[in-house]
Amino acid sequence: MSLINVISAIGNNNSIYPLLIRDLGIENLTKCTMTYRQNAKESKFIARQALIERFIDEYSTSALWLGGIPFMSMVCDKFIKKAGFDPKVDLKLFKETSSQGLNLNIAKFKDKAPDIVSELQKVKDNKNIFKNAQNIKFLATTAVPIAIMGFVLPKLNFLYTEKRLKQSKQNIQKTTFKPDSFKQFAQKTKNNNINFTGIENITNLQKMMILDGGLTAGRVKTGRNPAEKSELAFKMALMCYLNYLAPKRIEKILNKLTKSIFKINTDLDVKILSDKSFINQIKNNSFKLPKGQSEKEILDFIDNNINSPFVKQIENLGLVSILKENIRDPRKFVETTKIAQYKNSLVQFVKQAQNSSNIEKFVKNALWAKSFNTIANVALSSFLLAFALPKVQFIFRKIITGSNLEPGIKIKN
Repeated sequence: MSLINVISAIGNNNSIYPLLIRDLGIENLTKCTMTYRQNAKESKFIARQALIERFIDEYSTSALWLGGIPFMSMVCDKFIKKAGFDPKVDLKLFKETSSQGLNLNIAKFKDKAPDIVSELQKVKDNKNIFKNAQNIKFLATTAVPIAIMGFVLPKLNFLYTEKRLKQSKQNIQKTTFKPDSFKQFAQKTKNNNINFTGIENITNLQKMMILDGGLTAGRVKTGRNPAEKSELAFKMALMCYLNYLAPKRIEKILNKLTKSIFKINTDLDVKILSDKSFINQIKNNSFKLPKGQSEKEILDFIDNNINSPFVKQIENLGLVSILKENIRDPRKFVETTKIAQYKNSLVQFVKQAQNSSNIEKFVKNALWAKSFNTIANVALSSFLLAFALPKVQFIFRKIITGSNLEPGIKIKN
């Protein structure tokens, strides 16, 4: 994978790649280190137990969090195939629009892709069975990892910690706990409920957000005492914000600053900006784009200009799926609104480049600026998750318990 592809992947905050970098590359190791140091302020023995517990928790959870959905999806897809259906058929196609849907795609592609159309016909003829199979898949890909991460894994980890503590002959002062402080915290938060709304055919990133919601509920439920439960709730809420919302807001701020200070447009992906043919298209003003913004105009353009640079660009960005036969995949619902947004960004960038004194320099500066913003976003998000979050968590712990020690790890005198 080239450097440009790596930057493009980690710069897409609607994908799981930034999470991979932050979670496995930076966050887990830093959290384990900080956990040991915080507990070692009062007890090196408790610090060692907390480190072991945190290491098991962080890395086993990451494995399930990142690999659970793909694994369960693969298993479910095998069962769906055995039932005689193509699992790649998009549930959104059941919602017929003016230009795409099961019926429209069957009629449009019956001669171009007869094998796939026969699969679409099977789904159409067994609509409820296929929907139920996909709903079961959704439940399996979310409920199973949630159950393991949120309920089974913490219990096993806690039992392992308890076993180690019982084997020790050291006597350690109990973790202090301020009932009044926790009572005030609970009073403020008891009416704050988190609601989850089920949606069909969601992305892996959205499924991971659901996993984190279930993980939060499970961790709080399995907490060993009120102090640990409150700390976990506080930590998980901040973690969800920093994982899913903060990177997008940081991206917007960085792009806005780049435009206002340096007059550089960073809306386009680095894969587009690094393509030499893209510069030639700007110079020659040879862009062939959909004339309008409507769903029909965009889909017709894709189908009639399948080999055009614009279609190749949106395919590289994952906005449309093209089969090896050079046909738009009839099984996929095309999000034409996102393609229209990309088209607008492209037109704006091209105008600015053509109005600049040096087109090549303008594009090169945009590439460097976009790359810098992407790396800066990952670095800042990682810092907030790996360093700032644990620091705030430790302050919260001190307020609630009056101690630096893990609230769930104690030995009776």
